[in-house]
Amino acid sequence: MKKLMLVLVILLAPALIATGCKSSSDSASSSSAPSASAVSSEAGGSDCPTSNTTSFAKTKFVLHSGLAFGAFHRYLYKPYKAGTFSKGADGRVTAFVKGGVAALFIKREVRLASEDVKANPTLCKAIAAPLAKIGDTVQDAFDKVKGGDASGVDSVNSAISSITSSSSKNGVDITEDDNPNIGG
Repeated sequence: MKKLMLVLVILLAPALIATGCKSSSDSASSSSAPSASAVSSEAGGSDCPTSNTTSFAKTKFVLHSGLAFGAFHRYLYKPYKAGTFSKGADGRVTAFVKGGVAALFIKREVRLASEDVKANPTLCKAIAAPLAKIGDTVQDAFDKVKGGDASGVDSVNSAISSITSSSSKNGVDITEDDNPNIGG
């Protein structure tokens, strides 16, 4: 058990530090331009810009959402479907460690994708609100899996499918990265 805890600390510490450092620098950069993202997040996406407020917003959205959705399917959804999170399953501890790191990675990538969505008028109206919810629900889903309840994983998968469909209808196809680098 002590070895397991040591492995968890070694694997999770860099991710937590990187996530913490990224958050502080993001908040500093977002405070210099609060108008578009702060207004639309406060209004729940109803105050979308009339023109792009960030260069390559759609491209960055596709990149970040592709990484997040690919990580979700590789490290959470597929192991869940394979039964790897079940008690007594082979590779269960490894799946939980990778799933925890992936959950942090997914939250970060969804947050970055949300910022890009709020910078594009078409995407903002179509998917800003559902995308913002995924970042919070993915951690809840992972916590439920640890307790044996897998309902959260299915709901996140459903939300991802909905966002992918909405995005495609608006001319922006998301290609999932099947091999995301969740280590940084």
